[in-house]
Amino acid sequence: MRNRFLKRVEFTPDDVDVETALSSHPAEQVGLEFLVQPRLFNVGNEKILRGQLRYDSPSERARFEAALSTFDVSHFYEQVDGQTVATVTHPRAPSLPPEWRWNLALFLLTVVSTLWAGAFLAGESPDFFLREPGRLVAGLPFSASIMGILAAHEFGHYVAARRYGLHVTLPFFIPLPLISPIGTLGAVIRMKTPVYTPRMLLDVGAAGPLAGIVVAIPVAIYGIQTSSALPVGSIDGIQLGEPLLFKWLVAWFASYPEDTHELFLNPVAFAGWIGLFVTALNMLPIGQLDGGHVLYALVSRGQHRIGGVCFFALLVMGWWWSGWYLWAMMVLFIIRIKHPPVLDSDQRLGPGRQIIGWLSVAILVLCFTPIPFKF
Repeated sequence: MRNRFLKRVEFTPDDVDVETALSSHPAEQVGLEFLVQPRLFNVGNEKILRGQLRYDSPSERARFEAALSTFDVSHFYEQVDGQTVATVTHPRAPSLPPEWRWNLALFLLTVVSTLWAGAFLAGESPDFFLREPGRLVAGLPFSASIMGILAAHEFGHYVAARRYGLHVTLPFFIPLPLISPIGTLGAVIRMKTPVYTPRMLLDVGAAGPLAGIVVAIPVAIYGIQTSSALPVGSIDGIQLGEPLLFKWLVAWFASYPEDTHELFLNPVAFAGWIGLFVTALNMLPIGQLDGGHVLYALVSRGQHRIGGVCFFALLVMGWWWSGWYLWAMMVLFIIRIKHPPVLDSDQRLGPGRQIIGWLSVAILVLCFTPIPFKF
């Protein structure tokens, strides 16, 4: 999940009369009547108005919403320190993102790409697609599993963002046939309006990993139960690292003599493993990764120090798996180490959201493996 506006926030200066600043739009004039100490934020081409409701009652909310209904705005309420805070954003986010055709096209291409990868993992030759395209059906179990996990993750972000009326794209799936062993580089959504508060940052950031792991765990369990155990030394290929959670699932749901045999993961089990590993990558507490969002919501600027330690750890782990060097370069030049500030940084999380946040951080510990692949 990337938010391209977080570094383009302009606050209403203290020496500017707020009423004058707000009077530039009729919807903001409504805010002067209904809100106490309204604050105006300019983000790109959008304006965000936040303030405490002057009188919080069903009738007053109805009057407020009726006054806003004639404008191209969206709004939502939240409870902050026992008071109701209203947020008004204009223009309103479209009900269907304009890029939906690209989303659909990339989704279909990624389905084909993961079908090919799944069929290859199931034992088909690399060139079967050119000779007998119908044999792509052999890749359906893997494709359905990996696409289900990725879709759950991204739509977790999407639904949480839309709940707050944010302008966000549908998931862009990234097909990568032939080069990637799983047929895809994953998926991403783009936030087109900013995250206003730590509470919102936590809700949107944690929703993806939590939704993704809810799908990845049953996929992994089913795959483990249907995989074969072969004698030790009889399996050639890639040896996968074992995250704690995957190791526990194997211990609980696989039955084979561990002294003499090892588990040979079928495509569905492999998809489950990939789902856990990708969730861990997203939960690294760095920059604008999901883990960076969640940790910044929990500890604010403390994330900057933890992100620096994590970046250094990537460099150290690169000694054992060179793929971490690539991740470190992506962090340095694209993802960044430090998370940018949110608009209303004074708001604090309640106990319930803190529990959700630290539960999300625990996902990193349970799903991470320092050496994911051995050849």
